[in-house]
Amino acid sequence: MAVATTLDSYLSNKACHYDLVEHPFSESAAKAGMSAALPLTKVVKAVVVNHHNHYLMVAIPAMNRLMLPQVESMVGSHLSLTHEKELDALFGDCEKGAIPAIGQAYGLDVIWDDALKEEDDVYLEAGDHRHLIHLKRKQFMQLMKNSPHGEVSCAADELYDMSHIRQI
Repeated sequence: MAVATTLDSYLSNKACHYDLVEHPFSESAAKAGMSAALPLTKVVKAVVVNHHNHYLMVAIPAMNRLMLPQVESMVGSHLSLTHEKELDALFGDCEKGAIPAIGQAYGLDVIWDDALKEEDDVYLEAGDHRHLIHLKRKQFMQLMKNSPHGEVSCAADELYDMSHIRQI
């Protein structure tokens, strides 16, 4: 499959050129980044949450954990993780667990982590378990220009320092 049709169409409509990085089969964005020998700070994973019967995507570095209270503070309400069955319906042209972190392509609002603006290059799932899309920072920022952002994730080793915060 390589690139999900919906994502490819969206990026084409935005005149956003991308490179495709092939890697051995992997089951997560972090494992894809590792198998492609990429720094995990540059690999973006998507976390989808429920927000008042709608879905919201949060794009964070692959090695990080989502800090749900920070996102709840940004949207002003309680959020919950989306169930796998719902994800299958939302991302019908993607393999299970290979969700691209460009939710706008699927009609989702997106919140993204500020750590991503520090990276010259970003990589995200292409919709299958063998390819990553490579974007330059300028391209990624252009795609995210109308989406809110903030510190919404933390490194796994910070979990112990922040044990009072709910994380995903």
